[in-house]
Amino acid sequence: MRSQAPPSALGLEAKVVVITGGSQGVGHGCALEFARAGARVAVVARGPERAAAVAESIRARGGSALAIQADVTREDDVARAVDETLAHFGGLDILVNNVGGRSGEPEGKLLDAGPDHWRRTLELNLCTVLACSQAFARARLERQTDGAIVNVGSVAGFKASPGLAPYGAAKAGLVQLTKTLALELAPHRIRVNTVAPGMVDTDSLRAYLDEAALAERAKQIPAGRIARPEDIGKVVVLLASDLAAWVTGQTLIADGGELLASG
Repeated sequence: MRSQAPPSALGLEAKVVVITGGSQGVGHGCALEFARAGARVAVVARGPERAAAVAESIRARGGSALAIQADVTREDDVARAVDETLAHFGGLDILVNNVGGRSGEPEGKLLDAGPDHWRRTLELNLCTVLACSQAFARARLERQTDGAIVNVGSVAGFKASPGLAPYGAAKAGLVQLTKTLALELAPHRIRVNTVAPGMVDTDSLRAYLDEAALAERAKQIPAGRIARPEDIGKVVVLLASDLAAWVTGQTLIADGGELLASG
């Protein structure tokens, strides 16, 4: 009989992780990295086909995954995503709040930004985090095991962001929200942290920048390249793992030195 491999220092074997926006970009990178660490992954996304494709790719590699179609800006969808995860896996250990980004095209200078754009951007980047964290915490109140929430922020929350004021303000707010959630959820054995990436090579980034522009931006990053989604996924896994068991309420910048070089 073949002996089982010893557990890794990450301690993520058989843990259940829910990843919002898990079908593309950073969320996709997180899904693959958690699966590599032995976690069971619930991929939550608005597009059912892409979520199913990510889940199938994990299962094809011998992992365990579930695709859930949900729009986390809708409270009933958030509740259903939690219920489906619990029903399928029988548990819930980790939440990755990855949904976010720009809401529509940037609206130019701060004085030109309309209130609707502000509201949509705050809803996408802050309200979804609160709603998903509430649902996750409530589902775990009676559990006697450790849990973790990892939010995906941005270096835009730490520097002036001309043309992206609503997005930068929302990501700065996420830093504060992370600290408060960490204090309030500590009695329930839930740690809360945030990863703040710099530029990441995703479809959404390539919608704004062509290859020449991407190459020029890469030259400005001390690490010499733009991050790949799996680079950020590894950092998210770290903060969710046993290696970060004594870390909560923190925001870890993962940008290859981009923020340092910018000012």
